[in-house]
Amino acid sequence: MPIALLKFPTDLLREVFEQCNPLELYCLSKCSKRARKSLTLRDTKNWKISYGESRNIWIWFEKGPSLFVDLSDRGDLFNYLLETFKIGIIESMNNDDQDIDFLRQTAKTAIDRNMKVEEVTLYNMENTRDVLDFMPILDQMKITQRLSCSVKFPSNFQHQFTMYPYKIRIHNSIWSNIAQLLDCTCVKINLYQSTFSNQELDVVLQKRKKIGTFPNLRSLVIWSKKIDNQSPILEMVPPIKIGNNPLIEVPFGKRDIFEISEAVRVTKDDGTEG
Repeated sequence: MPIALLKFPTDLLREVFEQCNPLELYCLSKCSKRARKSLTLRDTKNWKISYGESRNIWIWFEKGPSLFVDLSDRGDLFNYLLETFKIGIIESMNNDDQDIDFLRQTAKTAIDRNMKVEEVTLYNMENTRDVLDFMPILDQMKITQRLSCSVKFPSNFQHQFTMYPYKIRIHNSIWSNIAQLLDCTCVKINLYQSTFSNQELDVVLQKRKKIGTFPNLRSLVIWSKKIDNQSPILEMVPPIKIGNNPLIEVPFGKRDIFEISEAVRVTKDDGTEG
């Protein structure tokens, strides 16, 4: 026998919705405009949404992830889920499957809705021009946890970030420069295939020793094509290591532990060691 669900008292209806997963609520929202509107009774303030390859959209709620697969226009479904459930956080977004158009569309939605985006991943693309055009949009986003970029930008590419997340990882970072590094407010920085020289790294690390500088920085990893064994860094000539120091593990959140071996201890001006 059919149940007149929407005639339930508000408190009881809220309890019913609390037992439903996002997919069940989505099906209910398709029944009528009234049914969709009633879903605001459900507490969704901690829900997060993300998308990945093969048109997969995930909603993360109290009991775990709920998977949606868009068989038509992924942008329409993504926006429908945002609007229906009033989700305020995008867990992750990327340009996987060479899909920069949907990334651009989703990024603009996040900006317009003033949403936080925890993680953004930019994979390398055949058409680098598309990513170049996306970078000004990236600067307007509120990326809170991690930015990872593997794009092979042209040698004359220049970019200055306006906001930094908790962690940043840049592969093919030939375009990174010392001004960006000195300005960076990240807790963890990983730069690969860069062109930083011994002298530039010495400037950064000498500043790091001073009181009040880089207040957030806990890990800086730089791979450079120009590091040599001629010029000193912090008054030490590479390779710099001490074999009898124990392995150090530094946690940076879930599933992210950085290991340091054969490390050299450096004392800052305030007496703390790093």
